[in-house]
Amino acid sequence: MRRDMELLRGAIDMHAHTAPALFPRPITDHDLGSYALDYGMRGFVLKDHDSATFHRAANLKRSMPGIDPIGAIVLNRSVGGINPYVVEAALQYGAKVIWMPSNHSKHHDDYFGIPDYPQLGRMQRQLPGPGVTVLDADGQLTEDAKTVIRLVADAGACLCTGHLNLDETRLVLKEANRVGLEKVLVTHVNWALTKYDLDIQRELVDAGAYLEIVAITCTSPTFYEQTPAELAPVIDAHGGEKLILSSDLGQGSGPPHPEGIRMALYSLLDEGVDYSALEKMTKENPAYLTGLG
Repeated sequence: MRRDMELLRGAIDMHAHTAPALFPRPITDHDLGSYALDYGMRGFVLKDHDSATFHRAANLKRSMPGIDPIGAIVLNRSVGGINPYVVEAALQYGAKVIWMPSNHSKHHDDYFGIPDYPQLGRMQRQLPGPGVTVLDADGQLTEDAKTVIRLVADAGACLCTGHLNLDETRLVLKEANRVGLEKVLVTHVNWALTKYDLDIQRELVDAGAYLEIVAITCTSPTFYEQTPAELAPVIDAHGGEKLILSSDLGQGSGPPHPEGIRMALYSLLDEGVDYSALEKMTKENPAYLTGLG
């Protein structure tokens, strides 16, 4: 079997956008399950910017027992922002991944000038609202943010930093270390508003974080930001340790999620990235962070 295809066997995509959604998503939960089975993948985390996915994951698991869909929630305005009660319920329902705010975050709004994506259009308008932040007026973590971090730690789940800025991310990591939260994933460190150079990446890893590389930046014409040749040295510098490779796909302009990951894997292998590093990024590290073992 080709090495890119072998890397997908048993892989877990921790960042998969699907329909139904308030953004255009041509691939449904069930479509993704079928694609994942075709590629021999183990599972994926369903992500929706505006609603929880743990119910959808449970229903998909019942209808497609050969795959492990994983439920999650993003702490955007549509679920109450940094709301410990929402997080508590999500974790009790079985969510394994909690994202800090994404397109509703203050940092996202400051960076793009809109609480949405310049590349994507919603099908309906949203009410305006303040950008969501984990910080109080003094620049420290709010009590709600601290409670959310503790709840995720107590549940043994994974906290993703979403579209928080670097200062927010640093404070979240500090609090995570204080309360014993070992599964913190810094979201797409190779895309746009959370794109960090190698020195910052190393700082975050030293502080206990895992880092997410997303395939969309190499495989989608709409979100294209770098070539595999530019991404390969970043992976080489970490040796695959504390890194994961997700798709962040689900847009009509890009390939289906497993194919997008395969495209990135093929190109990275062609650039000489070590197979064992990519195996950690697609299988071992995502399995740990999602609790699949």
